[in-house]
Amino acid sequence: MNRVSGRTDAGFTLLEILLVIVIMAVTSMMVAPSYFSAVSVSIDDEGKRLVQVLRLASEEATLSGNTFRVRFRKHGYQFQSADQEGAWQTLQDRPYQPYQLPEGFQLVEIRPAVPLTEDVDGETKGTEPVLADVLLLPEGISQIADIVLATEPANGRQLIVRLRPGPGGIHVEKVSDGQ
Repeated sequence: MNRVSGRTDAGFTLLEILLVIVIMAVTSMMVAPSYFSAVSVSIDDEGKRLVQVLRLASEEATLSGNTFRVRFRKHGYQFQSADQEGAWQTLQDRPYQPYQLPEGFQLVEIRPAVPLTEDVDGETKGTEPVLADVLLLPEGISQIADIVLATEPANGRQLIVRLRPGPGGIHVEKVSDGQ
């Protein structure tokens, strides 16, 4: 304040401004987790992710000359390739690392149902049963398949990912709402 001229300087002190900033930061830290957990993944996003990684694996199989196998389970899938002895090894590198579907989604079925290529009883205890294996050969997809992805319960919204030979053969065919 300037008493000589009779006028006062109005404004905020640095301490007051810092206090307001700290209060805003603490409040936003408390609100942010609940906001971001409310933003969920849609079935369309999961279908697009599956299509993209299947296309990438199919192209890599063609370019590298290696066969890939996709092992589908009710709540996830994993990519495998054959080692020198011909034994299947689960890939751990991105984007082929084992993928767990977000909560609320499941793979309902793989059509047509193809018998598994090997006995899977020796797998780790506690793992989900295998729904199907799909081979991605250097020559292209070995079998025509429809992968049915659904929201839980299984009669919820469904999305079908179709695997067909040829360019653009891996795509989302239709989305249906549950009965």
